[in-house]
Amino acid sequence: MPEIDRQEDPPASPLVHYVAPLLIVLAVGALFLLGKPGQPPPSKGGSTDQAVKVGRDYYVLVTIMEFHPRKVGGDKWDVGGSAPDLYYKIQWQGRTVFDTENDVAEDTLIGKWFGLGADVSITDIGKILMPSGKRLSPRNAIKAALIAVDPDGLLVIRSYDEDAVGDDAAGNCALRIADLRTGDNVFYINKRGRATRDATQVARNRGGLKRLILRVVDASLPVEKLVGAFR
Repeated sequence: MPEIDRQEDPPASPLVHYVAPLLIVLAVGALFLLGKPGQPPPSKGGSTDQAVKVGRDYYVLVTIMEFHPRKVGGDKWDVGGSAPDLYYKIQWQGRTVFDTENDVAEDTLIGKWFGLGADVSITDIGKILMPSGKRLSPRNAIKAALIAVDPDGLLVIRSYDEDAVGDDAAGNCALRIADLRTGDNVFYINKRGRATRDATQVARNRGGLKRLILRVVDASLPVEKLVGAFR
């Protein structure tokens, strides 16, 4: 039986040995960034974006409040036309449970607040002495209101313009606690003075409070995650 004339395959180009591993690395990286099939992409800004649960405890903090150039009614904020000096109060069950009277955002139409009393890492907590002489702990490092969720509970946020003669009301809104979600909740004030998540409903020329961001954090999280959520 005659032998079949077999030809050997030509040797692979040396370039293949370099390109193939690179392609594999890029493919794995793409899967890592995009996530597994059927799974939603990771949320932005550290927000878990889950509905709050009745009976659970949460920390809440207004991180940003934006105001119109004038008060409700059209008056200037301050004599001379300067921007307001802003602070706010959070009321729950008819009582003030948190305020920023000692952390006023001066001469601005956008006030910003942070949820930690000091910019420290979790390893520093317990080592730093506060001005009062007490040691910094997770409990006194977090600057936010602690509330519980009930089906009909309301969170009332009242903002003020600090003034030497007397502080002026700058705007307020009421939020149904059971409708909140963990992470950052963005609300806009409509022409009726009510909070809405719909940015297209914001009142353009109403004056006073225009927008706010309320951060909601599950109080049962480990200390490391609590500190991270308020950074």
